[in-house]
Amino acid sequence: MANCYRCGEEIYLDPNVISKYGKQIPLDPITNQPHDCPNSAYRPERKSLGSDLMDLEERERERIKRNTYK
Repeated sequence: MANCYRCGEEIYLDPNVISKYGKQIPLDPITNQPHDCPNSAYRPERKSLGSDLMDLEERERERIKRNTYK
């Protein structure tokens, strides 16, 4: 077994699991799924439900402001 150099979690490589570019994909040894490193530069930012709701409230306030000042 190897460790992810970004987060230190155990990973392994299966020669039969490769990306579309021909590189081996690091896998989680417990789930056998691709390793989802929390420190990856390629991982999109994930928002919490609270920030999504806050974004909705901000958009609603902006919509109300625009309609009020027309």
